Order: sequence, then C-alpha cells, then structure tokens
Amino acid sequence: MGIGRAVKVGLTIIGTTIGAGFASGREIWEFFGSYGSASQYSLMLAMALLFVMIAVILWISRRKETTHYYGILEELMGQKLAKMFDGLTMLYLLSMSVVMFAGSGATFTQWEFPYMLGVALMALAVFVVLLFNVNGLVSIQSLIIPILIGVLFIVCVRFILGVDMETVTAPPPATTSWPSGITYAALNIVPLLAVLSTLGQQLKTRKELWIAAGLSAGGLGMIALLLNQSLLLSVDQIGAYEIPLFALLQNDSMVTMIVVSVVLWFAIYTTALSGVHGIVSRIDTFFTIPSWMVTLIIIIGMIPLSLFGFSTLVSLLYPIYGVLNLFVLGLLILYPLNRMLE
Repeated sequence: MGIGRAVKVGLTIIGTTIGAGFASGREIWEFFGSYGSASQYSLMLAMALLFVMIAVILWISRRKETTHYYGILEELMGQKLAKMFDGLTMLYLLSMSVVMFAGSGATFTQWEFPYMLGVALMALAVFVVLLFNVNGLVSIQSLIIPILIGVLFIVCVRFILGVDMETVTAPPPATTSWPSGITYAALNIVPLLAVLSTLGQQLKTRKELWIAAGLSAGGLGMIALLLNQSLLLSVDQIGAYEIPLFALLQNDSMVTMIVVSVVLWFAIYTTALSGVHGIVSRIDTFFTIPSWMVTLIIIIGMIPLSLFGFSTLVSLLYPIYGVLNLFVLGLLILYPLNRMLE
C-alpha cells in the first residue's frame, strides 16, 4: 500500500513537470539538444538537481505537514522574505495556468474547432478533478501520466530504431551546456513547490519519500534522454516544425498525429491542473467559503484572461521568476546541510 502511494505521488510529480513544453520537445531542444551531443550530460545534471529538489520539498512538507507552498517558503527563507516571494509565486502560477488555458484553445483551433471550446473544456476538466482536492489531482495524474509517458516512449524508440544512420545530419557542435541544465531545473521549482507542498502528508515513511523522488526524477530523465537523442538525430528537420515532436512523426499516419495531439493536450491539462491546484490551496487559507467555490471563482476569472496575449506579461515576469527560481534552488540544495549544522 505504501509503495502504491509513493508511485501515485511520483506520477503526480511527473505530471506537474512534464507539461506541454516538455512533451512537445520544445523545452528539451531549447535547453539541451540545441547545444549538441554533450547536452545529454547537462540533461542528467538537470535531473539530478530535480531529484534533490523533489526530495527536499517532500521532506519539508512531510515534516511540517504543509497544505500549501507558503509553508515551504517560510521554512526555507523565513517569514519576511516568504511574504514577498508568496506574491511572486502566486503570479507565476496564475500566468502559467492562464497560458495553459489559452494553449488548449489554440490546440483546438489547429483542428478547426472553436477557440473557446478548447478553453471551456480545459476549465471544466480542471474544475471537476479539483472538486476532489489533492486526491483528485493524484488520481487523475496517476491515470494520465503512464499513458503520456508510454506514447512518448514509443514515438522516440520507433524513430531511433528506424533511423538510417548514414543519412543522419551531424548534430550541432558540442558547446558548454551545464548552465542550461541548472536553469532548466530552476524553471520547474515553482510548479513543484505548488504541488509537492500538498503531497508530503500523503507519504507515511521515508522509504515512500525516496521512492516517489526516485521514480519521478528517473522517469523524467529516461523520457528526456530518449527525446533529446531523437531530436539530435532529426536536427535537419526541427526548424520546419513549431512542435519538434512532429519532426519524429513526419512519415506517420494522420491517426498517429491525432493521437500525439491528444497526448499534448493532456500535457497542457496536467500543467493547468497543477497550477490551479497550487493557487487554490494557497487562497483557501484566507477564506472560509468551500474549496470548490474558490476553485470555481478562480477558473471563471481565468477564462476571459485566456483571450488576451500574455507575451508582454510573461516577458516582464519571467526575468523576475528566473531570479526567484535560482534563489530557491540554492536554498533547497543547502537546506539539508543547514539542518545538519543546526
């Protein structure tokens, strides 16, 4: 039973991290593949850092019995700094979630369905699952993520096995990419904080904690390495595709393209689900109204926001998030050492 809990938490962590950027291959190419064959090493560095981050956040959450991300921030940096970072974290989760709602609408328009249908379906799907709070989040992620990982695994393995190595274009010259590995790990801190801070109590023993951290970092690492290698083998095709993953499917049927499109929508969905859950778990502490009502109000507010372009908002906030994330990454890495010295 304990291992089952740990596996469910591990799959939820993967669902929080994998997102549409990861599943589409865009993040993997920009942060790793574009640096050449040596990028596999920086990718392994990123996964090692993710493992440390996940383990430390779950450790704090389990020990402090936190129900939202503020409890983790307060433990890491003290009350004064935590209050400032609290607002930035909320803005990050809000903007990330709204962009996912907009991404759902854009996905539907690619198949000539109304934009608002995609947004409305995303809103409804998020609301229904969050009616069951963290249990709903864990259950749906446990269902979706194995399918998502399985499809990505099959696509990459089929592509690699089918490649004629004599026709493969040489990958980009190897350049120093370890800073990109650190940046990629830091990029995922806020979504992980939002979700993991509510999951620590689900793990009853330290063994479950290590299983959850190892499964999530190991699963992400396996798929990321496979995807990165596949993209390196199709380097001459990537520029022609907005979604690099489609470069691996250029000779496949329309049915395969539809299946992968559905999988990408679910990747968007898991990210939106984690973001809204993080917002609700924090806002819940300020009000006495039922949690489902808080969720409904937040989602209704996001729907009109998804109609606007968020490039300006993102360009203003993301540099701040970069500093926030790197700072928190440093605190998470040093936290176990600080505890030993106390």
